[in-house]
Amino acid sequence: MAELRREPILQRWVVITGNRWEVLAEVLRQRREGGGRACPFCPGNEGETPSEVFALRDPTSSANREGWSVRVVPNKFPALRVEGDIERTGEGVFDQASAIGAHEIVIETPSHYADWGTMAVEEVAGVLRAYRERSLDLRRDDRFRQILIARNYGPGIALLRHPHSHILALPVIPKRIEDEVRGLLDYHGRKERCGYCDILRQEKRAGERVIRETGTFIALAAFAARYPFETWILPKAHAHDFGTIEDDQLLELAGLLRSLTGALQSLSPGLPYSLVLHTSPLLRFTEPRYHWHLEIRVRIEVGGGFEWGTGFFVNPLAPEEAARLLRGEVGDTRRANSTE
Repeated sequence: MAELRREPILQRWVVITGNRWEVLAEVLRQRREGGGRACPFCPGNEGETPSEVFALRDPTSSANREGWSVRVVPNKFPALRVEGDIERTGEGVFDQASAIGAHEIVIETPSHYADWGTMAVEEVAGVLRAYRERSLDLRRDDRFRQILIARNYGPGIALLRHPHSHILALPVIPKRIEDEVRGLLDYHGRKERCGYCDILRQEKRAGERVIRETGTFIALAAFAARYPFETWILPKAHAHDFGTIEDDQLLELAGLLRSLTGALQSLSPGLPYSLVLHTSPLLRFTEPRYHWHLEIRVRIEVGGGFEWGTGFFVNPLAPEEAARLLRGEVGDTRRANSTE
């Protein structure tokens, strides 16, 4: 039985799934060998997944059959389970809780080899719509304090090649979100303004780290980027809750995400990356001074003992260079080098 454990010094939660080593070894083997079985997310294999909880599909088609463009299903091997009550217990200085929550998979497209950079904008918007609709539905359960959405792409990162995302509803607020909320509240207390709003205003004036901008959203290379190509996407007007996004904004955001992920793949085809959506905690923990945003990072292993031991991040690529590359200004480097 999975459980949540809280480390008392750094105060971070960890999910302990409690799998046997043989199960983990099999997962590692499948990752090395590319799965080795028919893809359960491809059309015609709907019976290989749990029953869908949301889908965008041809109105003449039936649930859990072909004819869909996006499907959302419970994870067959979840880190968190909906069934049961949250039991919080202690063991001396340690806190733990039953791993109650939800873990759903968004199957983003019928196409096994697609990615956001090659999908139509309307298709990416359908994925974002699934994020929004499931976020709004899951928050009705008063056991959940946080919705987290994550997407992994690339070999060695995602076990299944078929494009998919994870939606998790958590019974606790993750430390990363707690730290962001605390930092924003501290900033607001000193300046009576949102810290992220100030960052995007300053970055717009400077322009150096702005990658792309639409009427509603801005994509920035983070000033103190922890990873190569770490990119933040923020709504330009302050908004704390992704669940409030409108349909036209979904389409606009989809176009921006399609452009950014396509730019990453043009720099290095197959480049692995991860994306996470950060939004305000739920229910009585909702914080209107939060500013929802997306973060993208390239999955290049650059850390080592120093990073692990100190908590410092060592990023080999300057954010300004990352922004220039993602803007498509690759030719400038070649011209500069040719004049040296």
